[in-house]
Amino acid sequence: MSKENKDTLVAYDNTAQIYLNNTIAHNKKRPEHALEKKKQLIENLRKAFNTLPSDAKVLEIGSADGENAKILETFKFNVIASDVAPAFIATCEKQGLKTVKINVLEDDLPTKLNGVLCWRVFVHFTPEDLELALQRIYDALMGNGRLVFNVIDSATHDCNSQWVDFEGEYKMGVKRYYAYYSKDEIIDIISKTKFKIVSEWHEHGGHNDWFCFVLEK
Repeated sequence: MSKENKDTLVAYDNTAQIYLNNTIAHNKKRPEHALEKKKQLIENLRKAFNTLPSDAKVLEIGSADGENAKILETFKFNVIASDVAPAFIATCEKQGLKTVKINVLEDDLPTKLNGVLCWRVFVHFTPEDLELALQRIYDALMGNGRLVFNVIDSATHDCNSQWVDFEGEYKMGVKRYYAYYSKDEIIDIISKTKFKIVSEWHEHGGHNDWFCFVLEK
């Protein structure tokens, strides 16, 4: 695991509750926008995991507030939420989610998985960390298992990576490492694994654009 990822994990470990409070405040400020984004995510995840059986074993890596894991539960999947920071883990558990502490770069992953979701997670991964994470997830998935993830489009930034703490409503009081990728760079990293690309789409956000991928073992 890179120093960039390790130091970012420490940052979230110390400020996880601030992150959770900021997310709540952000959604309350623009409730209609937040609801529309959630509807879009539900539809995209439904399509991405549409080949999995109703009782599929699906792991979310980096669950934070647990909202995405709860979406996966509506698909009748056997969902495992995960994170590293105790505050995130406690939040997921309070929502009734089966939750485990997992660092995808170092810890053993649950085996015989049908699906894995990493949403807004790989934004903190160097190319080397990202390749390692993809390989470890590939090994944990069963045949035809699927991984859904996204990364920030580098075209929306004038650098490949940076340490930053956002101003305004998302300010946490500590800088985190953010990595930005072109589509070709992500495809090149994927090509170093045995994953095949099933589908992809591009999302426009307020501050960032995102490349979203569905991979299959």
